[in-house]
Amino acid sequence: MYKDLMIPMTGDAGDADALRLAVKLAARHSARLSVLESVDLPVPISHAWDMVPDPTGGGVYEALRERGQQRLADLKARLDDETVCWDARAVEAMYADAPHTVAREAFDADLCLLAGSGGRADGAAALHAWFTALLLESGRPVLVVPPASGPTLPLRRAMVAWQPTRPTARAVHDALPLLADAGLVELVVIGRGDDDPALDSARRMVAHLVRHSIPTDLVNLRAGEHSVAEVLLDYAERSGVQLLVAGGYGHSRLREWVLGGVTRELLLSARLPVFFGH
Repeated sequence: MYKDLMIPMTGDAGDADALRLAVKLAARHSARLSVLESVDLPVPISHAWDMVPDPTGGGVYEALRERGQQRLADLKARLDDETVCWDARAVEAMYADAPHTVAREAFDADLCLLAGSGGRADGAAALHAWFTALLLESGRPVLVVPPASGPTLPLRRAMVAWQPTRPTARAVHDALPLLADAGLVELVVIGRGDDDPALDSARRMVAHLVRHSIPTDLVNLRAGEHSVAEVLLDYAERSGVQLLVAGGYGHSRLREWVLGGVTRELLLSARLPVFFGH
């Protein structure tokens, strides 16, 4: 069971849908929900000796803080109607640093939720920044919720994109409270066929989930001319899958987080909730 959930308000149109699912999960797991409203402040001007505040910018800071407090008040009014245990607070950050600041607030969360794009091109850069910070800096799993994708709980059908790697194993185990609630879990391997070496570990993982009393089937697919992410998302849509669990891959390059190709495509293209572990 999850006992602490966290969700940041990113300013994206999908925040409301992600928050609705967060409230459903909090109710289902009797968890506490923490909602963070970020207040982006301008970076102070630098000179040869130190960082100093811009004397002409005091009014800007106050205006931004007032807007942040108004958004927080609106958020609290929205949550006042809910019966779950929740808290909401504003977090100040220098401009463009909000995802990193919020990631440091997530260390005591069992799960972070984040509004997704659902295939929209606009907002991809902001989603990438929020997702990479939460997944790769907080040490916590991230459930990305595209607009209008909130499933009914408990889940009828969930799916694991299996690879014999540490991030995927981490994702499966972090997602156990959700998988244990599902009517059926399909562990999907995309490989070369019946002789694929990934199938051995997949069979062991299926047996492991069954020992957790989770009904699990093994599905073996081939990518062919399509990308791995395309095959996964197509199968999920055709099969009525409500949640996809996958390993989240990324590394640091020149102080920027770079995502793996499948992770990035799932993040930006999925129209169903995707649970990423790292």
